[in-house]
Amino acid sequence: MSGSDRTILVLGGTGLMGREVLGALRRRGADARVLVRDPAKLPYREGLDIRVGDLRDAASLRAAVRGVDVVFAISPHEADEVALMRAVVTACERERARLVFAGIHVASPNPLAGWIARRMCELLMPRYRGKFAIGRMVERSATGPVILVPSNFMQNDEVLFGAIEGGLFVHPISEKGLNRVDLRDLGEIAATVLLDAAFPTGRYPVVGPRSLTGPECARVWADALGHEVRYAGDDDAVLEAAIHEHVSGYRREDWMSSLRRLRTYGLPTSSADLAVTERMLGRPATPFEEFAWRVAGERAADAAPAPLTEVVS
Repeated sequence: MSGSDRTILVLGGTGLMGREVLGALRRRGADARVLVRDPAKLPYREGLDIRVGDLRDAASLRAAVRGVDVVFAISPHEADEVALMRAVVTACERERARLVFAGIHVASPNPLAGWIARRMCELLMPRYRGKFAIGRMVERSATGPVILVPSNFMQNDEVLFGAIEGGLFVHPISEKGLNRVDLRDLGEIAATVLLDAAFPTGRYPVVGPRSLTGPECARVWADALGHEVRYAGDDDAVLEAAIHEHVSGYRREDWMSSLRRLRTYGLPTSSADLAVTERMLGRPATPFEEFAWRVAGERAADAAPAPLTEVVS
């Protein structure tokens, strides 16, 4: 079955990951079905089969998955996230649809080592226990799953852009550095997987080209924006104020819990993971500098006044 013949359902199409997946599919001329609560939040509508519904609504989820070849899903920031993803997995299994999942997952060829690694992660990030359970659930499902495991999102900075524009880079990062990935790269990889019925089942890392410290990120944003940006990720009060201003709902508490951990634990760049990422991309992974300049340019264009139109009487 060719990519153009495959029926693709994208869940979470209005979020950070979902919009990049839809964008990558669109650039390849591929249509997609989406299940959304609010179609107005979609990045575009042309070529989309829009189904209005919710993962908590079993009937709308079943209807959206019916007749689909492959489903893209992410781990939702919701209190009942495990139940929501269980519903997705069940619907995919019932309809014999493949599941392409992007999110946190800890695995090892050695079962004992994998269990120990998951337990350590759960102790370090207790609020993410549900997300670790989801990764395990997807891995064990009868969906021929492909699991994409991205590192820290560069797009987190878009969510906190108001603080950055105001001169403060508030995202906590350890002095050891943090690997950061452009979700546009993840979108391209996801589109490749979604359009390829023969893509091998398994877990695949999706990472950026290098690890960065907080001050390094601040300097990159300062260059892109043309004004001073100071690293303030070690200041709890500044971090909490920015998150409360720009992040809402259950996701807010997820961020508050997880971001603080990044002050202590770094995420080095694995050359093996980078090689896997770039092999799937077919090009080098996007540098943070390129991402920051792209976002700064897009924001400046959005803020520019509309050109005057000459009126002839």
